[in-house]
Amino acid sequence: MLRKGRIAVALLIVVVLVVGLFATTGLAAPRKVVMWSFAANNVDEWKARESEIEGKFKIDLDIQLVAEQAFVQKLQAVMMDGKNVPDLVEWRIEQNQILNADPKKSFCAPLDKFSAKSKVFKNVVPGRVAWVTYGGHVYGLPHDVHPVVMVYNDTLWKAVGVDVAAIETWDDFFAQAQKLIAETQDGKPVHYALPSSNGGLNDTMWMVWQQTGGQILSKDGKPTFEDPTFKAFVEQWIKWYNTGVFTGWDWGAFGMLLKNGTLASYTSPDWWISQVYDAANEGKYKFKVRALPYYKKGGPRTASWGGSFLGMIKTAKSQDQLYKIMEYMQYDETGFLKYRFPLTQMLPPFSSVWSSPTFNQPDAHFGGQKVGAIQVQCAKEMPSVNSGDIFWNAVSEFGNVYPDMQSGKVSVDAGLKKVQDKALTLK
Repeated sequence: MLRKGRIAVALLIVVVLVVGLFATTGLAAPRKVVMWSFAANNVDEWKARESEIEGKFKIDLDIQLVAEQAFVQKLQAVMMDGKNVPDLVEWRIEQNQILNADPKKSFCAPLDKFSAKSKVFKNVVPGRVAWVTYGGHVYGLPHDVHPVVMVYNDTLWKAVGVDVAAIETWDDFFAQAQKLIAETQDGKPVHYALPSSNGGLNDTMWMVWQQTGGQILSKDGKPTFEDPTFKAFVEQWIKWYNTGVFTGWDWGAFGMLLKNGTLASYTSPDWWISQVYDAANEGKYKFKVRALPYYKKGGPRTASWGGSFLGMIKTAKSQDQLYKIMEYMQYDETGFLKYRFPLTQMLPPFSSVWSSPTFNQPDAHFGGQKVGAIQVQCAKEMPSVNSGDIFWNAVSEFGNVYPDMQSGKVSVDAGLKKVQDKALTLK
């Protein structure tokens, strides 16, 4: 017992000496950096790299998964309380609710003074940065590009004499799609060319709209729904929709519709391509991937949908260091190649890494096509969309009026005027 007591005393002395050493030399425990994320798959990536990031920056990185439904409310509550506020947040680009053109009203700090001087940031696709730019301020570092491609059932299309790979424009696509829907059963097409929920700017319409260059907000955040380019797109879209080539966008049954041949093609960001894997593995049909047809020749052949960004809470301390940490987390090339693309199949938004062999591998689901290389080419053409404070509410207002325009209850002119008038009242 005496010996054990002496050992305990000796250990206590060592602890006291160590604590004293830290106090007298100015050393301290690693700074704790708290990060919230809503995306479990992205958290897997951060967790896999956690010790590496901590070692590089001499920090204690605390990554917390926060439920998407509670994210904004919880963040608002802790910021009002001033306690347990995270330093960094990973949040969705769409319907984000935490950014504002006025930095005083934004949850996140503007990153302009850091990003403007960064040699790394200049390689990030401008079309993705646009989604987190409000009032000229860059508020976040995008995690991904999500370039949109077209996935199509080559077997079904060629059976009706159409080579989708040779189609140049959307006008051509919808004209050729009449051959696809010609076979009917009980008065309805057996096969459909595209899915759509037909609810306004969402899913397929959302992606094709981005190709047009027709903005719904000006660069200073004002609504522009009566812009001639946007008006022409809405009119054209309604004509295309009324050709009968669309079926519903059924999230739950999407894979099944591909397997049974009901759905012969769809526009897809990288995170939705896997919906076709079961159908491709079954072997009944051959599937292929291509860039989107042109809306107008010479324009972009892609769009984006979904995604997240890493932001810095405006009350966070040591923001210079935090920016370096978040930039490394998002744009370290080794992290991309080792974790992000292999784990998620999401193309990183950092162009200097796209030449890697990682993105040039044959994909058995598509007969050996190099899907990553197609996505890289699309990412180079990524269009920019003017975002801003009222953007997502304005999209919702368009969705409220669109059914009446599509059905002919109101004219496109009258419908867009109604949306514009309503959008002018949004704050």
